[in-house]
Amino acid sequence: MRIGDVERLTGLSRKTIRLYEEKGLLSVDRAENSYREYDDAIVAKLRTIAVLRRAGIPLMDIQLWQDGVISAEEMLQKQISALKNTADQTVGQKRLCMKLLEYAGDGTLCIPTELLDMDEETDGNTTTAETEEAASEVLSFTDQPCSVGIDIGTTTVCAYVLRLSDGVPVGIYNIRNASDLPAQFAGDKRQDAALLYDRVHKLIDALLRRYPTICTIGFTGQMHGILCTDANGHALTPLYTWQDQRAGLGEDSAVDRIARLTGCRVAAGYGLATYYALMRDRGLPVGTARICTIMDYVAARLCGVQVDIMHTTNAASLGLFDCQSGTFHKSALTALGICPEVLPAVTDTPVVIGQFREIPVTVPIGDNQASFLGAMRNPETSALANFGTGSQISMLADGAVRMEDGGAVEVRPFLEGKHLLSGSALCGGRAYAMLEQFFRTFAVASGQEDKEQYSVLNRLAAESLDTNQTGGTLHVKTTFCGTRDNPEETGSVLGIKEELFTPGALAAGILRGMAEELYSMYETMPHSHIKELIASGNAIRRNPVLRRVLSEVFGVPVLVPAEQEEAAFGAAMIAVVGAGYAKSIAALSSWVRYRS
Repeated sequence: MRIGDVERLTGLSRKTIRLYEEKGLLSVDRAENSYREYDDAIVAKLRTIAVLRRAGIPLMDIQLWQDGVISAEEMLQKQISALKNTADQTVGQKRLCMKLLEYAGDGTLCIPTELLDMDEETDGNTTTAETEEAASEVLSFTDQPCSVGIDIGTTTVCAYVLRLSDGVPVGIYNIRNASDLPAQFAGDKRQDAALLYDRVHKLIDALLRRYPTICTIGFTGQMHGILCTDANGHALTPLYTWQDQRAGLGEDSAVDRIARLTGCRVAAGYGLATYYALMRDRGLPVGTARICTIMDYVAARLCGVQVDIMHTTNAASLGLFDCQSGTFHKSALTALGICPEVLPAVTDTPVVIGQFREIPVTVPIGDNQASFLGAMRNPETSALANFGTGSQISMLADGAVRMEDGGAVEVRPFLEGKHLLSGSALCGGRAYAMLEQFFRTFAVASGQEDKEQYSVLNRLAAESLDTNQTGGTLHVKTTFCGTRDNPEETGSVLGIKEELFTPGALAAGILRGMAEELYSMYETMPHSHIKELIASGNAIRRNPVLRRVLSEVFGVPVLVPAEQEEAAFGAAMIAVVGAGYAKSIAALSSWVRYRS
């Protein structure tokens, strides 16, 4: 059938149908006369896509579902979660998603005819070609060479595909990490490493089908955590994440014993502290040949090799590492009875570790450094504040700078012989998430809909800041999840008086506390040369009040990167250098852009 027939059967305009073809959501054969030939299967696919778009599901997620990377249930649950924090006019989309979820199973989605034909499910807000083109989704095809960066985060996995010619993104994809394992005790934070590998593998397979011009692959991800592998590079243990506290538990904890035996302070959650705790408790599996980070494990398995080499950014995140020499403290390892052979060799350059389907894969780097790279156009005069589950403040360091061992601020390796000063807070964005959950629980208990309260909290926080400029604010210490040095430390709320005993004042106080916790670390760094603060992370993008507070606390302008997912962007940039398409990281700084 011809496209006019398809328009009539689907209710979609010719422009929208052509757009979906261009985006790769359907493939249409051509007849001998060069006209496109549509069949019933194409019509059915278009009608399904139309329903999903009426539900507000992004084109990229529809692609991932079509490619088998995510199930229909995961696609719909992701959209339902996203819509919980939206305005009332999306109520039709929420209702449609919930109905579609009833017909999702085993990765499939069998939409009944009555839903295919019901435009009113989205309150009449059908999607047109014009609104599709205006959508802020990055999704396009290119015949130019591309690099892909993969960020294996604590809660999500992100893939960032960029053109080598100008660093412009042509595809940004997010899927859930979805690998958390049930906690066996308080402080147990593990993820299924094999499952994570399978999810990343499927994602990369789909990207290579969509973008056949990908010519290099880079990795980054959650630092500090470890897993054990056998001699063939296969996982023997789960991933013990950076949040795992087993090394800090008990009166004579592994962390305490490390300090006593070596004189080095290693925080709970750091890989070698976790490894020592497992060793002490006889939790290491027989046949352990290597310990490594999750991104090192995934990258090496894709290439079919053992983790024989690790970048200094990841090596330092394990603890017991000397940034100046770029090596692990062998005497400390010996004192703890840790065999040095379980640790890979270390490199400070973005070398290629192997190939996946003849595409070079670059040695993974830490997400702190990857985010810094992907967010900084002028790294010599800028500092980076990143808010995720935790938060970090980072800046370039002079090679001679040293910080107190075991203090809140660390000297970390960066790239091309440079170092970062980095301070980390365990709570970070989680502090505000805890407040949102507090008020959401109250709203549900009072009979209201179970939906996110961030927009309300942001409005109340802004009003509180405006009305209490002379009356002061609540002083909130946001160490609700402890600190790296002291997991048992608690937070506090001070300065309560009648006019400040309000939800808005508490919201503003927590946001200021989040900023001040980072600023307290920033003050210990040499920062007189800093002219601007680059702020990244979803909490920053969604919360203008946090950006305002950061500017007030730090006393400098705050800029937000134009592109989301800075860590995945940085990993893609590193891969460009590692594969030899650029001579240095500095040559790519113009790729970093900021929101106007």
